[in-house]
Amino acid sequence: MKKFILYIFLIFFFFNEKKIFAVDEKLLKQIETYLNQFDNISSEFIQSSSIGSQETGEILISKPGKLRIEYKKDNKLLIVADGKWLHYFDTDLNEIQSIIIQKSPAWILLKKNINLKNDFNIKKLEKKNGKITLTLVDKNFENIEKIELIFSANPIELKKWIIIDNQEVETTVGLLNIKRKKKFNPKTFELIKN
Repeated sequence: MKKFILYIFLIFFFFNEKKIFAVDEKLLKQIETYLNQFDNISSEFIQSSSIGSQETGEILISKPGKLRIEYKKDNKLLIVADGKWLHYFDTDLNEIQSIIIQKSPAWILLKKNINLKNDFNIKKLEKKNGKITLTLVDKNFENIEKIELIFSANPIELKKWIIIDNQEVETTVGLLNIKRKKKFNPKTFELIKN
């Protein structure tokens, strides 16, 4: 009798695990499809940090590899990805720091064809209370511990991302009023110094 109960438990566990894994695979494919169509986008954003700062601005994305982030108010930082490099331009100091896009978390949104399982290490995929959380790590991202992408579940739409750096500082970027564009002027993604 004990063996019979053990077999029933193992069969139940095996089939239950298989079913959960299949649901995860389907959900992962839906997120991939969404991210691969996330092209020519403009959105306002609110950025907050666990060290107390808060900023607002506008983000523009054009795949592959193009990005522009402009902050509002007194922030003197401009972030531009030109297809190969991601540039951090301090307009006040007239200083530029650049890294290859693939070493930046922005690569998740800027890569032309994303294959989440092949391109990144998936730590968690959870669907709960109308929200999907996808946690990724990538050893190629400089000074980044992990990234969480948070989507609405129905329909799937990127709502925010959370980046945790090596010092455990958490930066959250919430997207507001996402709009699709036909195309951008190519000069939008050029870094022009004043």
